[in-house]
Amino acid sequence: MAAPWALDVVTAMGRAGDAVAFRHPSVSGGGGSSTVRTHAESRARAARLAQALVAHGIRPRDRVALVVESTADAVEAYLAVGLAGATAVQVNDRLQVAEIAEVLDAAAPRAVVHTAGHAGRLEDMLAGAGTDVVSLGGRLGCTTLDADAAAQQGPASPPEVTVDPGAAAIVGFTSGTTGRPKGVVHSQANLRRIVRHMPVHDGLRWGSRCAFTGTLAFAAGIWGVVLPHLWVGGELSFMAGLPPDAWVERMVAERTNFTYAPTPLMGALAAEVRRRPEVLDHLDGVLHSGSIAPRESVVDLVSAIGHRYVETYGMTETGAPVTATVPDDWRPGSTADDPFASAGRAVSIARLEIHGPDGRLLGPGEVGEVVVDSDTLFDGYLDAPELTAEAVRDGSLHTGDLGSLDVAGHLYVRGRSKEMIVTGGMNVYPAEVERVMAQAHGVAEVAVFGLPDERWGETVVAAVVARPGADLDLDALRDHVRERMAGYKKPTRIHVVDELPRNASLKVRKDELQRRFGGAR
Repeated sequence: MAAPWALDVVTAMGRAGDAVAFRHPSVSGGGGSSTVRTHAESRARAARLAQALVAHGIRPRDRVALVVESTADAVEAYLAVGLAGATAVQVNDRLQVAEIAEVLDAAAPRAVVHTAGHAGRLEDMLAGAGTDVVSLGGRLGCTTLDADAAAQQGPASPPEVTVDPGAAAIVGFTSGTTGRPKGVVHSQANLRRIVRHMPVHDGLRWGSRCAFTGTLAFAAGIWGVVLPHLWVGGELSFMAGLPPDAWVERMVAERTNFTYAPTPLMGALAAEVRRRPEVLDHLDGVLHSGSIAPRESVVDLVSAIGHRYVETYGMTETGAPVTATVPDDWRPGSTADDPFASAGRAVSIARLEIHGPDGRLLGPGEVGEVVVDSDTLFDGYLDAPELTAEAVRDGSLHTGDLGSLDVAGHLYVRGRSKEMIVTGGMNVYPAEVERVMAQAHGVAEVAVFGLPDERWGETVVAAVVARPGADLDLDALRDHVRERMAGYKKPTRIHVVDELPRNASLKVRKDELQRRFGGAR
């Protein structure tokens, strides 16, 4: 038996004391921040809420689902669930109520925590759920524990709880582009390893100040950015949704050391950094992960911020990312074939291989499935041993992603194996075509997918979103692709759409595009 993972984090917060832990933007918007909470205050609130959960009957291994906004209160709720030894079930709060109900049905939680912003839309569902309802503001008729009141009264020390290190600490639900979401389980011991590894991975030092542009809707944001910053006595400033100029203004004002660059904002961030270069006086790291960034976007951002850019590859199942770029990748003499298209090399805790369809180990430049092993690999899918056995074979995770390694070990991700298009016997990787099309004049977003074709088996099709105010010339776009790629990779059909369909995790729903355009000619 051992102490719960969260005790590590709140112990570090105790050392940080009166240093700022959280900043929230001002209600009026702009570049300032108004709400500040210290480490000592947050630690006390999390400990009191944990005491209340235990007094309310929450025990180690009990599952507690969290449908929460991105606030300090919500992070404290995650810490409280951890201190109680329970299993935190992360629920993407961007989901619709019916989708949340589906996740809760799969997880079968003992209790559900919600924040005030979700109270109204969840009330009817929670009233009939048969679980305890823990309200962080927005008290409901079915509320069984007022968490906001509990966090302000009672003992400010964590409850005396021990856990099995192999017991589930957190479940992050993946939202693939098709099918039902799967619960990815990380144990108490593994979550502790992830939190301790991430500062090394991202180069965080004690007191690191983070401009947090992500949200708690994504499990990786919780264990990859939020908890590691608290563990190093750092500061989290919530900046999701800010326009790029306000984002950079706040980073200048708060002397930010670390931030995350979402793919759609990479170009705008580069432009704002050039406008306010003083932000680089204290900015140490800019992380990008979660999707394949267009090569030209990486070139542009690296030209603005230099060696501070960090690209990674990982997924919910790997816990911590398994690859990362390093400063020397952006300097003369880089060993990568193309650093701007690479996700970096395997980190110290991970092993990486490329396998062919027959399981054969492939050499440099050969495209196959990315297979990884890592010290922070997940413990399995929630209540789904058959899915776990399918994904983890001989101790390694078969990711379903296609990629290749260069001679120096740099990874190049080509997309999902299930998305690969086979046309006339030739393999086409959608991500490769998307990168080229994204460079064309007037293109804001693009998704490439395959559709059945009587002659070729499959044909390459693209859905394109035009930049605002741009006159998108499809003939010029076809010429752009033809000049840069083999003929068989060129889309035979291009559809202009107002927007690309996305799921709650913002992944493009290519299955929906296939249904929409399956009969179009």
